[in-house]
Amino acid sequence: MRAIIAYLVHGRFDSDFVEYDIEEIKNLARTVGFEPVQVVLQKREPDVRYFIGEGKVREIARLVQELGAEVVIFNEELSPRQVRELEKELTPAQVWDRTQVILEIFKRRATTRDGKLQVELARLNYLYPRIYGLGGVMSRLGGGVGTRGPGETKLEVLKRAIRRRIRKLEQEIRDSQVTRSTTGKLRSKGAYQVSVVGYTNAGKSTLINALAHAGKPTYADDQVFATLDTVYRRLVRIEGRDIVLVDTVGFVNFMPEKVMEAFKSTLQVIKDSDLILHVIDLSSPLMEEQMLFVEKMIDELGAGHRPILRVYNKLDLYSGALPKDGISISALKGINLERLREAIILNLLGRQGS
Repeated sequence: MRAIIAYLVHGRFDSDFVEYDIEEIKNLARTVGFEPVQVVLQKREPDVRYFIGEGKVREIARLVQELGAEVVIFNEELSPRQVRELEKELTPAQVWDRTQVILEIFKRRATTRDGKLQVELARLNYLYPRIYGLGGVMSRLGGGVGTRGPGETKLEVLKRAIRRRIRKLEQEIRDSQVTRSTTGKLRSKGAYQVSVVGYTNAGKSTLINALAHAGKPTYADDQVFATLDTVYRRLVRIEGRDIVLVDTVGFVNFMPEKVMEAFKSTLQVIKDSDLILHVIDLSSPLMEEQMLFVEKMIDELGAGHRPILRVYNKLDLYSGALPKDGISISALKGINLERLREAIILNLLGRQGS
């Protein structure tokens, strides 16, 4: 499906960030199956009715016809009213926002029961305030519910059903968290737990596969949110104790709050870590911003007090000066992996003796 990206810049303007963020949205769109054919950029404060200015809406409407675009993707989360008004003006194109694209990716990538529960909860929390008059969004997120304009009574019944489902999902996730906590303690009993975190597509899963040769490899691909589920891999056994690597969902800029809330129970594993490996993409033009964003998320998850070892990945794609505050590697090419393995062991043993 051909897609137009509608990008609104407001507040502080950073041209490098905007350029990079547009590429990130394009990658998100391609992951869903859309092919971006045009970007429409505007700098102004958000419009209450259309998010972007009315003139830009007319421009996009013309582009929809000229380019045969089937979807228009906005760079931020839209209000129910904005979606409703935009769908009127941009027909026959669908209107998506960044949150909806990310939720769709998560839906496709969730494979375990926990992952599916968390994704469904995030999707229902996104859908709930959009029930009235949002046939298009509800059709895409709710399996066709609401596409024929049900009456007020049916809408109220639907809202109650969604509220009940949300409460049930929240309880199931809480129950699962208790089980996961117990299982995690049993799994890591007498073991060092090393959580691998990072911005999405930084190479976390590739690194785990490279370090932990034994066992089933964790899925790795050059795309956003390649894995959603927490994965445990044994690295090595030292002084009678295993070192276990724990893969977690990647972070992304403007991660929807509803997604973060739903996945917090999974990410709680980071709080129990003996060491956090923060995998950073050396080749990213916004490496510094991504690094600070991830460590801000670590802090918000309550794991800011845990020791962090920065691992600068994709050395094979980088030619500048190397950072001094971590270890630079290429997980794909196997560069400096032994040095990293030694640093992990020394870090854990040094902290054990301190």
